Formats: sequence, C-alpha cells, structure tokens
Amino acid sequence: MSYKLSHITVHAILFSTFLQAGAFAQTGDLKNDAVQGKKHLMLKSLGVRNVSTTVLVGCNKPLSKSEKERFYAMGVDTIVYAGDLNYYFYLPESLVSSLHEVTDITSIHSVDSQERINQRHGDGATLATLSEDDVIEANVIFLKELPRHEVEEYLLENSIDAQIEKVTPELRSARVKLTIRDFKKMAALPLVQYMDKAQKLYQTDATPLLEERNSKTSEYSHVKELWTSPYNLDGRNFSVGIVDGGAVLKTHREFGNRVHDRTSNGEVNFHATHVAGTIGAAGINPKAHGMANEVDIYSYFFGDDAFSDAVLNMYKRDGILFSNHSYGYSLKEHLADYDAIAATQDDVVSQNPYLNIFEAAGNDGVDDAYSEYGIIKGPGNSKNVFTIGALNSMSNKVAKLSSTGPVRDGRIKPDLCVRGEYVTSATSESNSAYAMMSGTSMACPAATGMGLLVAEEYKKVTGGYDIRHDTLKAILINTATDIANPGPDYKAGFGMINAKAAVDTVKTIAGKYPLVHLSTIGHGRETSYAFRLKSGSDFKATIAWVDPEANPSSDMTLVNDIDMVLVNKTTGEQYYPYTLDKDHPSRVAKHDKANHVDNIEQIEVGYLPAGDYALVVKGTKIITDTQEYSIATSLPIFTSSNIETLKPSKIQNFVRKMFLATF
Repeated sequence: MSYKLSHITVHAILFSTFLQAGAFAQTGDLKNDAVQGKKHLMLKSLGVRNVSTTVLVGCNKPLSKSEKERFYAMGVDTIVYAGDLNYYFYLPESLVSSLHEVTDITSIHSVDSQERINQRHGDGATLATLSEDDVIEANVIFLKELPRHEVEEYLLENSIDAQIEKVTPELRSARVKLTIRDFKKMAALPLVQYMDKAQKLYQTDATPLLEERNSKTSEYSHVKELWTSPYNLDGRNFSVGIVDGGAVLKTHREFGNRVHDRTSNGEVNFHATHVAGTIGAAGINPKAHGMANEVDIYSYFFGDDAFSDAVLNMYKRDGILFSNHSYGYSLKEHLADYDAIAATQDDVVSQNPYLNIFEAAGNDGVDDAYSEYGIIKGPGNSKNVFTIGALNSMSNKVAKLSSTGPVRDGRIKPDLCVRGEYVTSATSESNSAYAMMSGTSMACPAATGMGLLVAEEYKKVTGGYDIRHDTLKAILINTATDIANPGPDYKAGFGMINAKAAVDTVKTIAGKYPLVHLSTIGHGRETSYAFRLKSGSDFKATIAWVDPEANPSSDMTLVNDIDMVLVNKTTGEQYYPYTLDKDHPSRVAKHDKANHVDNIEQIEVGYLPAGDYALVVKGTKIITDTQEYSIATSLPIFTSSNIETLKPSKIQNFVRKMFLATF
C-alpha cells in the first residue's frame, strides 16, 4: 500500500511538471497527443507493467481535461471516448475497484469481444459461415498509438498469428491478414477497440461513353464566372491529391508539367486521368476545361494507400490538404455503416482540420440488388469529409446511379451534389484523348475543383491562410442550390454546389458585415448572436464543426453535439434547424425540433419578418474541452469580422506531433 501511494504521488508530480512544460499545447482529447506515448513510458519507468484490462466506464457528464489528468495520475494508461458518455479505460486490473469510489462515475462494465466486431450488413453472417482456418484481411483500431514493432510484439505476446500489412500509429489503426480463429482472439484483446473485415476497392464510374458532348458542369455550378475578372481564380499555387486506380497520364496535353506521379508502379489509368482532367485540365479542349485549370496534381494509387492512410501520407510527404477519392467498396458490405475506415478518416481530419477530403458517394442507385435508401458504404459515411452525389445531365435531378443516405443513425449523406452525367474529360489512351463518362466519380472531382477555388479566394482574403474543413463545408452548404425535396434530403444532401455564391460569401470575410464567423464552445455553454432585421427577408444559416471520430460500435456517430436555434426576441418564436426521419427517408425535412444527429445544421426561413433576433449556439454535449465551429449566413448578422480567428497557425497538428515525439 505504501508503494502504491508513493507511485501515485511521484507520478502526479512528474505529470504536473510535464504539463507545465507545455506538452499539452494542442488542446482537445489527450489521447491524440504525443504526450500520451510519453506518459506511457513514464508509467513503465515507475514500475507499472501490469496494464492489462479495459473496462467501459459510464459518467454523468463529459470528462474534462483536468478530470482525465486525475485518472492518469491514478495510473490509468489510456482513456478513449466510447459514446453516450461512456469511456474505455485501459488500466491495471488492480485499479478497477478504486474507480467505484469516484463520484462522477455511474457504471463500470467489462468489454465483450463481440462489441469490438462489426456484426452488421453481412459481416456477422460472413464470419459465421467461414471456417476457423479461413483467412481474411481486417481493419483494426487500437485504443492507443502503437508503432509497428509494438503491434508485432503485442500480437506475439498473445499468440496471434497475423500478417501485418499496414500500421498507422497516428490514427491508432492497422490492417492485418489472419484466420477467423485469430480474428476472434484478437477482438478479445484489451487494447483493441474495434475490428471489421477489410473491403476490396473499385473505381466508382459507369461505362465510358466514347463520344464528346459539351460539359455543362462549370455552367450549372457557376464556375465559369470565377475564371475571369474580377475573380481570376484557377487553382494556381494549390496542390490536389488524386487517389485512384492507377496513375494519371502526366504527358497529356491538358496537364503541361503539373502532374506528379506518386504511385508505386506508374501504371497509367484511364479513370484516374479522367478524374484529374475534371479537376485541373487546362482547357485546350474547351469541352474538357477543368474546374481549377492551374492546380498541381499529385497522383496516388489506392492499392498503395487508401482513404485516411493516403490522406495522411500525402500531407506528410507533399503538404497536400485537398484530396479526391473516386473509388469505394466493390462488394455489398457496410451499407450505411460507420466502419473502421470512416472512423479513421474522421480522426485524421480531427487531428488536422485543414484537410479537405472529397469522396464519391457511389453508383449503386441503378443496381436492383440495393435498396432505394441507405446504400452509401463505409468511408462515405464519415462526418468530416465531403461525400458527393451525382446529378443528371441537366443538373435538375439526382442521377439514378447516385448512391443515397442516410447513415444508419439518420445522419445526412451525401453532403452535396454536382452534375455527374456525360462529363467530358481527358483520358489515358493518348496525349490528346478525351471521353465522356458518367458516375459519382465524375461529380466528385468537379466538387473538389470548386472547393479549391473557394480555398484560393479564402487565401486572398486572409493573406495566405488555409481554409478549415468546417469553414469550407459551412460555406458550400449554405450557398448550395436546393435539389430534390425542399431542404436537405438523403439523395441530394444539401443541394448542388454554387461555386460563385460560395466565393462571394468568402469575399465578405474581411469586411464590416461578414457572412462567415468562427468561434468555439464548451459543454453547457451558450453563445448568442443578436441582430436586427429592418425589413422582411429570406434567411439561411449553416453551422458545421469537425467532430471527433466516433466509436464504430456506438449507435450514434455524433460525438460533440452543438445545437443552433433562431429566436425572435420580441415574440419568443423559435426557428429550428432541418431534421430528417431515417425511418421514412423519402419524407421532406422538418424544422420543428433540435438536431442531435448531424455535425451540420441549417436553419432556413422562407420569409423572416422584420424584428430583433438572436442566433443561439449551444454546447449541448461537448466531450472535448471545447469545440471549434464555423457559421455561414445569407444575411449579415455579424457586426464585425473575426478575421484573426480565421488565420490559424500554419504549423499543422501532425507536424507538431512528430516534433513533440522527439523529446
């Protein structure tokens, strides 16, 4: 007993000293800090080598940073949010009894290995029907960051025979190949948070149409106006990563010397070249003019790295913040699921909110084997990406091929849509070849290019700074043109991107009455933005935030819940954001209650009478110390610019983590 008291005291002193040294300069959940690994080493040096148990701890409120520090000082090794005010605690088994004495803890449960495995949409049945000796690939999320050699040691210590194909410590993830027998054994390990079966990938395009037709995407989404004065936007000095089924033909006349091959074998790909042309073709063939025709293009192969791994690697290697992913799962698996890949994508953006990932929603809408709703697969259901649906050739309806939401918990997907039928672009058959293709693969790069132009204008306005994901999302969604049902829906999301309207919104940032505002909020806090409307007008406001990754085993994917409501200060009338009914997905969106599902909320009033109003933002449930958010509005309700808030440090989180880890 005296040793235990001495250990706690010494550890608390060391931990306090480490805090004072500025180790927690990054804010947010401690599990994402390089310090977490440092703390683990300190525990080992103090003789605590029996960290071997994971329990699920229920709390009556979110744990603050100081409360987590208290548990760490007790000897808890790792704390990870599990959902619904529950936390995974990885700790010595001897400490479990001590947790019962903590007032804020409401329950302590052991973790069933079945809770760590995806049991839905084929995975459970597939695993059940396979023999114990059948070999599969699996995605794994650990409770803490583990480098490859520690993963190898951990599996060896637990007699698990697995071929490790990939380890990404920053995202606490790995991909392994193992038998069903070892899959089940691994799911029972205390350091494993979640496992699911890895999926094969394919390019999300329809059959190529080898003819030419004038592509109207740039007209319908009002991009053409941005190429000339007074805007003069072209993507110059920006880079975009294209992850696809092979390399872009870099000698194509549309690209000059702007394509950089980062694929492992340099094998040129028809689809990748078409996607690259939609983003950045010079326009030598006017029918194939790219959205951002001076952007530098970096080509990656999804067989080397896909989704979050690819995004992390392109950022660390080439400093790329924008990426296009026109590919997805080839099998009918993980429909409407928030799976391991979806979670790691949210994690990578949560750690660096200046990453902007654009993903094709998928083309399963024309397949009779799929339902009408809820058919977007795994990665497309991430919260912190732009999931893009396809419109028909006239951009007035959702294309039949386009995959639809919702996510299983009712969250809105896709986010936005763009014309995806009969799109003419460069191809790899020769240096002057073109083809017309249809699919969300064609819509997604158009959206990526439009996002780049908005980011370019943002850099001009802010003096050279990058746009945050939630800021870009709030702007694009608030200025989108409504398609399909009034308000958002599970086919078109929040509508078709209007690039010019988005850029015009950005232009107001430095002015006296900006249409964009950034701030932060904590748990239980409330911020009110008062404004006076002198005459009746239409009104629209969108709030978005980069939500922390959710536990894929949780029934709800929203972690930090921010609520927004518009209040008439004279009458007390309240205007709520849109909500959809996942059980009746074809129904029109309502606006009669708070939204506790999405990390994007939009209030829209067709006619708002003159009067005094307040746009109220509430931190209903914030499990991190604070949560940053962005608001875009159609009316100037903010009386002064907070442009300095819009100028973040150019030192991004991954760089800081690597730097801190060297101490």
